[in-house]
Amino acid sequence: MAIGLAVGCARPPGVTSPDGVVHRSPSTELALATDEGLDDEASDYDPWQPFNEVMFSFNHDVLDRWLMKPVATVWEMAIPLPARRGLARVIDNLDLPRRLVNNTLQLRPAGVARELTRFVVNTSVGVGGLFDVASILHIEQSDADGGQTLALYGVAPGPYLVLPTMPPLTVRDAIGRTADGFLDPLGYVLPFFANRIRSVVSAVNERSFNLELYANVEDSVLDLYSAARNGYLQRRESVVLRARNDQREQWAWTLDIPERSVALSLARTEQMQ
Repeated sequence: MAIGLAVGCARPPGVTSPDGVVHRSPSTELALATDEGLDDEASDYDPWQPFNEVMFSFNHDVLDRWLMKPVATVWEMAIPLPARRGLARVIDNLDLPRRLVNNTLQLRPAGVARELTRFVVNTSVGVGGLFDVASILHIEQSDADGGQTLALYGVAPGPYLVLPTMPPLTVRDAIGRTADGFLDPLGYVLPFFANRIRSVVSAVNERSFNLELYANVEDSVLDLYSAARNGYLQRRESVVLRARNDQREQWAWTLDIPERSVALSLARTEQMQ
């Protein structure tokens, strides 16, 4: 719910997190994806626009303006930037189960290996995830999530949807996000109230990275709703396309092993002759 509060200031096309280190969840990064290679899924299918506009206005004009933004402003002044970045990395490190399970379901073995390696390295050498040592070693994080997994299995995105206190979604992403919620290990350990506090702190911390950037965007974009919608839909299609290409490349490499082995054997035989 708390992460959803941040969506009121949904980023329009071209805006990304300025922290320079931590890449946040896709649902709050409304960056405009490149049009190259996108198919019809990226179209602005918004049959529930009247309802969505009301919800977007509530999230942006009420929740973000009067709650998230003021709290994030105080948070930014009270907590030094290195501490806020470290907190974001720790939270991101704990999100391993979502990425790991979805990489597995997407049949992306290299992604599974990277996520496990990142978690081991950052949890040990990175002191529980405070430092992203894995990225320094060029072990990059994936962005696998439930909506992306459903897309790879052929599920259509469905209509665009905005709900109160929730990030922008499609019906497919809403289902995927619900499934991902069951992959949060702390949700089974922490008491309900403590878990809600953790979510609120995470949302406020993330919002604090973008105060000036959001303000500049709001001043420069005439139709923030359309910009957020189109940017989100295009970005999500770009994410799905990238995952599909990565999956094909990994399996193409795997299936190519026998052919290369045969070629090597023939070459060695010719050399012996």
